[in-house]
Amino acid sequence: MTQTVPSSDLICEDFYLPSEPSSILIHLRHKCLSQKVTPGTRPVTIFVHGATLSGVSAFDAPLRGGSWLDFVATQGHDAYAIDIRGYGLSSRPPVDAEAWWVDGPYARTSEAILDLTSAIDFVLGKTGADCVNLVGWSWGTTICGGYTSKNNSKVRRLVMYAPLWTIQSPLGAALPVSMATRMWMSALGPFFASALSPYRKVTFDDARRRWFRGVDPGTAQVLCPDDELEAWWDHALSTDPTGASRTPPVLHAPNGVLADLTEYWAAGIPTYEPRGIRVPVLTILGEWDIDTPLGMASELFERLTGAPYKRLEVLGEGTHSMCLEANRFELYRRVDDFLSMPLL
Repeated sequence: MTQTVPSSDLICEDFYLPSEPSSILIHLRHKCLSQKVTPGTRPVTIFVHGATLSGVSAFDAPLRGGSWLDFVATQGHDAYAIDIRGYGLSSRPPVDAEAWWVDGPYARTSEAILDLTSAIDFVLGKTGADCVNLVGWSWGTTICGGYTSKNNSKVRRLVMYAPLWTIQSPLGAALPVSMATRMWMSALGPFFASALSPYRKVTFDDARRRWFRGVDPGTAQVLCPDDELEAWWDHALSTDPTGASRTPPVLHAPNGVLADLTEYWAAGIPTYEPRGIRVPVLTILGEWDIDTPLGMASELFERLTGAPYKRLEVLGEGTHSMCLEANRFELYRRVDDFLSMPLL
């Protein structure tokens, strides 16, 4: 079911914040209904993207009926979406420096947590809030989980949408690369991680093929018709002018996440400890999620032993990218229910 979001009534702001090192500038998109509120009285929610798409591309795409950021803002939140370094409108190293001997993989999870830390500190200071809600998607759940496990006092509630956990053998679908590459990654482990270039290139065909793996063409059309998929792709390219100028156009996606997947997650080593999370947690995913399937979410859920409240939900007729699909408003509503429900 489509729900119309009155995005024309929303205020939209873009901020550029220093991270560590200070030469790195992080882009933060903000949407809200009105600036005229008493500081600290409006809930604050920050969205953290996954391995390929920026925060703007993932959470503020110009979809019919509105984006997830629009939806949350219309529910009365200060809604923010971060672009981790190397993604979207945040600082990027030169994309022509793609040989491993120049820089190696860019934007590791530890660096992403530094970026999120800068964003949260800025938002808390700007809004007067004591803590924020965090919503992570895929790789973003490891960033949010890692941050929360060390900073529980600054997090009100945590949403882990399509959560990433350790990858079982054979090295699985959670890696956005070919099967041949996965075999090399599994064999070489840390050596492969250190040899990665700063970026990988993602074409429209790559994105569409990965998005709809395991779904027949007719169902794919229902989930995201071609015209809406193409409009989303054009919007994503607008955040990557260098990639948009190539033939064919590409998105440059940092390889730091692949380095961490091979060095840690594929080796059964998490980058954070779930039992250190002591805030209410929602784990949620679509039933057709091949990248981060139910088994991952279930294992993570069992390890959230420090959470005072936790919930695991599987939503029908959604892939790993359900937040951009026709049934996305069910996801939006379920997350909003969790963020707004009273807890003892």
